[in-house]
Amino acid sequence: MIFMLENKIESMVGQKAEVDDYIGQFLNNRYLIKDLIGKGGMGRVYLAEDTAKDGMPIAIKILSLSLANQQMSQRFAREIYIGAQLGRKSKHIVRILSYGVTEDKTPFYVMEYLKGKNLKQILKIQPLTLSKFLKICNQICLGLQCAHEGISLKGEISPIVHRDIKPENIFIAEDSKEGEIVKILDFGIAKFLTERSGMTLTDSFIGSLPYCSPEHMEGRKLLDVRSDIYSLGVLMFEMLAGKHPFQTKSNSFGTWYQAHRFQMPPTVEQVNPQVKIPQLLEKILMSCLAKEVSERPQNINQILEDLQKVNIQFNSSIPSNNDDISKDSFPVQLVPATLLSEKECLQKKWPKNKPIAPIGFPHLLHTTQRPIPTFWAMLPKQDITKFLDNIHGTEFLSKTNMYPMLLWLTVLYDTQPSMSKWLPYFLDLKDSKGQNIARSLAEVGYYHLLFFAIEDPTRCSHVKTLSLTAKQRQKLIDCLDMNQYSNESMLSSQTKNLLRTDYEKLKLDILQKLAAEKKTETESLKNWMDKFFEVFLKLLSCP
Repeated sequence: MIFMLENKIESMVGQKAEVDDYIGQFLNNRYLIKDLIGKGGMGRVYLAEDTAKDGMPIAIKILSLSLANQQMSQRFAREIYIGAQLGRKSKHIVRILSYGVTEDKTPFYVMEYLKGKNLKQILKIQPLTLSKFLKICNQICLGLQCAHEGISLKGEISPIVHRDIKPENIFIAEDSKEGEIVKILDFGIAKFLTERSGMTLTDSFIGSLPYCSPEHMEGRKLLDVRSDIYSLGVLMFEMLAGKHPFQTKSNSFGTWYQAHRFQMPPTVEQVNPQVKIPQLLEKILMSCLAKEVSERPQNINQILEDLQKVNIQFNSSIPSNNDDISKDSFPVQLVPATLLSEKECLQKKWPKNKPIAPIGFPHLLHTTQRPIPTFWAMLPKQDITKFLDNIHGTEFLSKTNMYPMLLWLTVLYDTQPSMSKWLPYFLDLKDSKGQNIARSLAEVGYYHLLFFAIEDPTRCSHVKTLSLTAKQRQKLIDCLDMNQYSNESMLSSQTKNLLRTDYEKLKLDILQKLAAEKKTETESLKNWMDKFFEVFLKLLSCP
């Protein structure tokens, strides 16, 4: 795993190396500090080696000694707690691996080390092409979506507002398997929406002036996710135009406040005549940069949907045999989306026309935003409890040049293969219901798995959200497209029998893949998260 720098870190390239007491030290008899790679307002970041993992490169952030007071320790603890939870939910947020204290009782935490460049370094050279912009922006939105959906705090889900979205905090990491991966850095000044206290102008202002929303600069105590959306709008404009949307004569607080509150944003073409973007994309930028909170997109999902439309328009003239383009046809949904729809699922009752028996079936959940695919499964309560925290998998099987049928498999994994639970369902792609479900799965990129207990079937007992890979989503689209070329003489029952045969043959391979995923979940991470949660709550409760 690999990590890089957080928000406030300035590049150390070309600077004279400074004497640092931590360089050469072992932390926790495990982490060897190699070099100082950056420093910011809250601490310093070092390149280190994890000697317990064959010298794997990692990065360590150590709280600045001069700031090791109660307030800063609480903020540092908040950063660790937020980063640890969000990094586990989304690969588009930098991952925190461990934490501890140095011999002089200074807190630190360990992060993945990232190879690559931040967006500021990239934009210094030139603006992004539309294709590159869409790819990067989708991933930024997915990371923000994860944060805005929230993390567990004191038994409740608390949405997180980043409050410092800017080019330095967007890192384009190089990955040998997946190519470029976007990571959001620095949750050091992030805010729980459940908190009532907030920064005011009488307090020390925290934020990056060129990217702050008007309400952030006004010191409003209840900033919500739309403040991040404004910052994202500034960032997107700069990614396309190569310049900031607002021009100021100085870098003072008052000058930037006047710009954010009163300057009307120009079009991208007005700032950079060489750049022409689709009208829909221009509309997205202007809505994100709206001065009034109520006039902006209300959540990241709306932006993702609009960007997807732009992406489809852009790719419509590009040959579909280009694998890279095909993978980018839809933004990859990597985290459970819309807590609202999950809450709606918990209110659902088992249909009266369905038997009280161990069966499963799909259903489109109609929300205010869009239909969300769901799969309803009735199981004994004991099985539901057993599988809740286990690995879940999804597979789609199909046959070309046959009746258009798709076998949708949901797998509830158990370490004893014979105890795993298989939830198969055939989607008839000649039927409008089957087409709508398949299309919704491809477009949304996830589905909610609703559990109903046979012993108490009146209401949904639990909900899990399963994400689809880019390849799976593209397969769904390909199957829908191939519908018109299917073999009309082949009966649906014949195709079902062939798919069942393939399904039985692939069971072992599917289980082995899930076993590998299960193995990668380190128990130590769970243990230190539980321990840190107790420490974190104590810090928050300090007067």
